[in-house]
Amino acid sequence: MTIQDNTLRDIAFIIPTLNEEAHIGGVLDAVREHAGKCFRYEMIVVDNGSSDRTVEIALNKGAICFQAPKCTISSLRNLGASRTAANVLVFLDADVYLSYGWGERIGEVISRLHCDPDVITGSLYGISEENNWIERIWFAPRTTRTQINYINGGHLIIHRSLFSRVKGFAPELETGEDYEFCIRAKKMGARIENDPSLRVVHAGYPKSIRRFFARERWHGRGDYRSFKTLSLSKPALISLANLCMAVTCTIGIVIWPTLWWVFTSTYLLFLACVSLAAAIYRYRGQSSHGLLGAVFLYMIYITARTASLIDIIIQYTTVNRSVRVSD
Repeated sequence: MTIQDNTLRDIAFIIPTLNEEAHIGGVLDAVREHAGKCFRYEMIVVDNGSSDRTVEIALNKGAICFQAPKCTISSLRNLGASRTAANVLVFLDADVYLSYGWGERIGEVISRLHCDPDVITGSLYGISEENNWIERIWFAPRTTRTQINYINGGHLIIHRSLFSRVKGFAPELETGEDYEFCIRAKKMGARIENDPSLRVVHAGYPKSIRRFFARERWHGRGDYRSFKTLSLSKPALISLANLCMAVTCTIGIVIWPTLWWVFTSTYLLFLACVSLAAAIYRYRGQSSHGLLGAVFLYMIYITARTASLIDIIIQYTTVNRSVRVSD
């Protein structure tokens, strides 16, 4: 790779953290290994109030650290971007490792961003070598997608001029901030491009059903910010339909308790059919290997997203009741 002029002079890695001592050292080492040989860069760690050795490790690895406790991840990323003068921003999560080929490819990407700043790129996370069946079936097939609506905030690369025009991530969002950011950017003419050759590995993928459920329950909250976001999200609409079916079958069991098995079977059949349809769509044009596992994971996924919807309903009801009481 030939470096011309000062194209690769300024790049900043912005990494939000919260109790990431298990990974932050390795992530910063990977940055140094894959980026340090090519151009000048800086590593900015914005910590959300860690109680472990995250900040200490980051400082020892040469990162610039800022403290911002009790903030959303959007605010952490925005703060990091505000503390650097770099022209190219690489938003990286604290458990996402740059991998082979990244350093060789990034030069061309940065050169292009200088010439065409209306591009948001990066890549969808790859799985680690210590992967399990959940990662292989659910997460691995995503990495080569070309038609995508957004780039994960854990590996998103953008020119500062576009980031400034979009006005950063929405600070009020707890989750789904990367999707919302990319949607706003697209409305301003930006293009979203997944670049699989910028390979990264996500060490934080769930390796158990319990953690997979918890992950999707948390991420689902971003789809229920408003009726508009709900109506534009296929998973949210499916979860709403699943909730309606669950409520209907529960009412049926209450009214006709002797037919509990009919209503239970009906609901499970509904969930299985929807999950099968989603899995077939996901694997369209590909091998059917792992299809049954994908159906099972979709059943967990839809259930988790439905639980997220219930969480929002309970939260909204509680807030409204508190307001009425105070009035």
